[in-house]
Amino acid sequence: MQNINSPEQLKEQYGSSANLESRITAKRLFSTTKLGWADFLLQNFQLQPNQRVLELGCGSAVFWKHVAPKMPKGVRLTLSDASPGMIDTAKSNTNKLKFIEEYAVIDAQNIPYDENTFDIVIANYMLYHVPNVEQALREISRVLKPKGSFFAATYGKDNLKEVKDIFGGFDARIQPALNDLCDVFGLENGSAYLAKYFDCVQCKRYENSLHITELKPLVDYFLSYRGMGNISEMIPEGDIPRFADYIAEVFAKNGYVGITQDEGLFVASGCEC
Repeated sequence: MQNINSPEQLKEQYGSSANLESRITAKRLFSTTKLGWADFLLQNFQLQPNQRVLELGCGSAVFWKHVAPKMPKGVRLTLSDASPGMIDTAKSNTNKLKFIEEYAVIDAQNIPYDENTFDIVIANYMLYHVPNVEQALREISRVLKPKGSFFAATYGKDNLKEVKDIFGGFDARIQPALNDLCDVFGLENGSAYLAKYFDCVQCKRYENSLHITELKPLVDYFLSYRGMGNISEMIPEGDIPRFADYIAEVFAKNGYVGITQDEGLFVASGCEC
């Protein structure tokens, strides 16, 4: 099985925004919670007027498009990602948002800003892709102001357990490597990492699941994981129609597929809790 953070896997997953968009669409359309993920994040960020904000691993940046009407005055946002393709998509999605100060291709292990620059740094669903998490956290704490806050969303061990089972039903050799991400930086071990660099670390769980009731978004959702583990190897391009037929059979049993979402947000700062 390939390394989950190999250049080949990262390129297939994040070279464009297509895979990410399929998962975002499923979450937007089929979440069982009444509080949407974007609103959950905004609630916890507690943005204040005139703050400087850096997002690492911004992806398609559709979050900021969603929350734009609720942004406090004077907020200046830098959107960054390690993937130039993602930055292109982020620009396309947000080029009319006046609070965005800059777009940048940035490696979280080497953030090109001075100490005490940002009031808030955000790194959602990306620290497990960084080769050296400790180095990234050192950099994040360095560019944060003394009373600044760091927010990092990630997954827990039970996340997507049905996805793993369904892939296994198609081919028992498939290893999605989804748990491997949690081993790098997940809800179970994230606090220990963060406590080395921040005085106050809190974990806020997001209670949710997916109840996918339409076939095409379901197929797109599963195909979005090609590039994780050995999925592309076990389901090459020529086998995608057969895999789609298999997903249709799984869907037909109940007319929906339920998927566990074990995820949450770490909130860390240099102040005492």
